[in-house]
Parts: sequence; structure tokens; C-alpha cells
Amino acid sequence: MNNLMDLRLQEYDSEIDKYVQLESIVVPILEEKLRQAEITPMQIAHRIKTKESVAGKLERKPNKYPTVTKMMDLLGVRIICYFSNQVDQIAEIIRGILKIDEENSIDKRKTLEPNTFGYLSLHYICSLPAGEGYPEELTRLKFEIQIRTVLQHTWAEIEHDLGYKTEFGIPKELRRNFSRVAGLLEIADEAFLQIRQSFQEYELDVRERIANDTADDMHLDLVTLRAYLELSKTMQGLLAEIAAITNSIVVETSPESYILNLDFFGVHTLGEMNEFVREGYDNAVFLARKALENVELDEVSSVAGLHYLCRAHLVNGDYDEKQLMNYYMLGEGTENRAKQQTKNILRIRRDIRK
Repeated sequence: MNNLMDLRLQEYDSEIDKYVQLESIVVPILEEKLRQAEITPMQIAHRIKTKESVAGKLERKPNKYPTVTKMMDLLGVRIICYFSNQVDQIAEIIRGILKIDEENSIDKRKTLEPNTFGYLSLHYICSLPAGEGYPEELTRLKFEIQIRTVLQHTWAEIEHDLGYKTEFGIPKELRRNFSRVAGLLEIADEAFLQIRQSFQEYELDVRERIANDTADDMHLDLVTLRAYLELSKTMQGLLAEIAAITNSIVVETSPESYILNLDFFGVHTLGEMNEFVREGYDNAVFLARKALENVELDEVSSVAGLHYLCRAHLVNGDYDEKQLMNYYMLGEGTENRAKQQTKNILRIRRDIRK
């Protein structure tokens, strides 16, 4: 037996470099195809089994694996995504770029009885397709890809940690608790998907109403503010004027921090946002020119319009020193920075009103 094991492990030594090469081909392909499909997984993990791991598996299942290369998971890739519908989307992508061994692949989601709960994951046994420019010796190697959601992964990792491999792995009285938790995770996966779909529907509704000029009553949040900055011709015009001062390109920046700033000014709806822009537009352009006309910049933030609008309202409003301090302390503002910014606003105000 030891001699046979030694021979098998010698095969591991002679073949492992091929799996390293295979890994270097497969993982970048998967990453690129997911990027093209605009799917951002939580993680793409991959590993090649160590010699010690292979030896242990050969020892446990000597009849199943007469040779090392009969193991179909020497190379393993695990794709962990956020939402349950992405499992099937990723599976479809994999089917389009790799050859699937249907007989040895398994969809754990379809193997559980309707009245039971447990481990869920999609396992594909794959190989590189022949005739598409890959090294022929690599197309003969099989490897495993697992696709699961974050919550499915959580279940699997806890299950593994507790050693719960079969129904006999834990005491009978605890099995029901395992099943209940698995059911909760399934429900949570469905709920997160529904929330995501509702969010996408909300985004589409916001964009449609802004485009149709029927969004004045919509509450100001990150979705409505981002869409407003992108779709409002007035805001795009303001941004273009600011960028033209230094002939800069516009780089995308999240406007999330400005929700607190706009709340300070009492701007809570898109209708109030329209009025805020109308009242401050000319002064915002003036302040931007004053600040940037002698500055060399290659880039300007996509929230520059918001920045100078807020600045214009601070300069032209009747806010006292304490109120200005409160404004600049919003979010993660520091006291020293707030003091300096407050002094700047008061100085600009005095210069303008002379």
C-alpha cells in the first residue's frame, strides 16, 4: 500500500505544474467574463490541493481514485456572489466558456427534498474546451468550480467547522435546529434578492420621473440625488462651466456626503433642489471662477457643482459663525477644518459685500 501511495504521489509531483498553468488560465478568464457581464462577486477563491491533502483523500478513498488525475478537484475555484439569481447567471457564463462534465457536476439546490433544508451550492466539473487555442495537455485536465451566495457560503463554512457532514454527524436532537437555520438562510437569500429588485425598480422610476419633469415631490436620497446630478440639464450645465474654467475632465464621485449638507439648507425634495440650484447658480459659477481661474487642474469632481452651490448659499446667506461651524462639522468634519472654512466663508462674504 505504501509503495502504491508513493507512486500516486509521484504522479502528483509530475502533474502539479500543469494544474498551476491551468489555474493561471482559468481564473483570469472567469474574472474577465464576470466583469464584462457586470457581475461583481464577493470573492473568487481558488486553490490547488496540497500533496498532504491529496494523500489524505487517496487514503480515505483508494478505490475511487486509481490515479491522482482522476481527482476532479485538484484545482478548485469558488465564486461567492451576493444574490441568488447571480448563481444561475454565473453558471450560464461558465457554460459559454468551458466544457462541463454533466455526469459529475451537481446542483445541490435540486437534490434536497422539498420538505428539507441544508447545504446549497452549484458544483461544476469543468475542462478547457479543445480546439480553442489552449494547450492540448491542459484540455484533458478536469477541475471544479463551486458557485454559491454569501449566505450559502456562510452555511457551508459553519457546517464544515462543526463537522456536520451527514445526518449522522451531529446528535439527532440538533438536526432540527440545523434545518431551521438553513431554512432561514434560504428565506434571507430570497428576501435580499427581492430588496435588490425593488431597489432597481425604484432607480428606474426615479430616472423616468426626472426625465419627464414629474419628480419634484420625490424625497432627496442617494438614488434621487445621483440621478438628478446626471439627468438635470441645469446641473450638467453648471458642472460643464466649472470644468471649463481649468479645461479639466470630470471624474465620477459619490454625492452621498452632500445629503447632510443639503439637509442643512432645508433641501429635502427634488423640487426644493431645483429651487436651490436656481437661486445659487450664478453665484456658484462666480465662486468657482474666483477659486479656480489661476489653478492648474486636470480633473474636477462630478460633485463640484454641488460644492460651489452650497458655498454660494453659505456666502450669500445670513448664517452666523456658529451656524457655519455646524455646517462644516457635518459628517466627518474636524474642528480645525471647520474653523478654517468658516473664516474663509466670512472673508469671501466681506469681500463681496464691500
